[in-house]
Amino acid sequence: MKLETHVQIDCVVQCADILGEVPRWCERTQKLWWVDVRRPALQSYEPKTGNYAAQRLPPDLVTGSMTLCESGGFLLATSSGLFLFNPHLQEAPVCMGHPEQGREGMRLNDGRADRRGRFWVGSMHDTQREPVGTLYRVDPDHSVHPMLTDFVLPNSIAWSPDDRIMYFADTHRQMVWSFDYDIDTGHISNRQVFKDWTHQLGRPDGAVVDAEGYLWTCMVASGHLVRQAPDGEVVRTIQLPVTNPTCPSFGGEDLKTLFITSHSQRFTHAEQAREPLAGALLSLDVGVGGLLESRFAG
Repeated sequence: MKLETHVQIDCVVQCADILGEVPRWCERTQKLWWVDVRRPALQSYEPKTGNYAAQRLPPDLVTGSMTLCESGGFLLATSSGLFLFNPHLQEAPVCMGHPEQGREGMRLNDGRADRRGRFWVGSMHDTQREPVGTLYRVDPDHSVHPMLTDFVLPNSIAWSPDDRIMYFADTHRQMVWSFDYDIDTGHISNRQVFKDWTHQLGRPDGAVVDAEGYLWTCMVASGHLVRQAPDGEVVRTIQLPVTNPTCPSFGGEDLKTLFITSHSQRFTHAEQAREPLAGALLSLDVGVGGLLESRFAG
């Protein structure tokens, strides 16, 4: 597969995120929202006006991911549990529960809502790379269901357009799996290896499915963006101007702009100088549109 090195890629916001993650397009506000996990902060960008805003979150809410809520605001997945938060109200985040209560050093990481309003989120140890993480399903009634265990760094939660396949990855193990998905019950089965990235450059981080059912994945540590067919075949590889892209998301009025977050975590001053876009929000046109982001129904 030929590496595409001449695709036009724009720096949308030079936000210098420590660990930018989970961009999510809101069709109601016509804004892209994302987090800086380490700062922590909730950020937004409005393409029509170019306005950028960042709101700091309490320091104990290391926010691994968030999702839009059907009722407005966001569900934050943090080091202190699940929190409901509306940045437009003068109110502190409200705790909805803590799946990892009592487990020292654990935090919630990547998460996404399915099309029935359930929130799927993985947990991990924040400093140790051990297989102690769990994949949870959070239902609209706020009940939490552990679905799978034995993960190091959970990522890449996404669904096929027909809701029959769910994708999930362990970045540390460089492995992406696919599951049969029952959208009516929220159950997963028939776990299979979708792509084994071991012994290859880069590790699979965040992912999103486009309108044609292909999976786009950011490969952290290699600076690549890859597109895979439903059978797992890599059909495109694009070189990005950052070593550590973290997560892609389709947005814009027509859902044809692919936004990408990135990180500058553990960069020295010299490394940051050599890579000025590390931590920036990027965008590009990949010639295909995306799907509306689902919302948590709780």
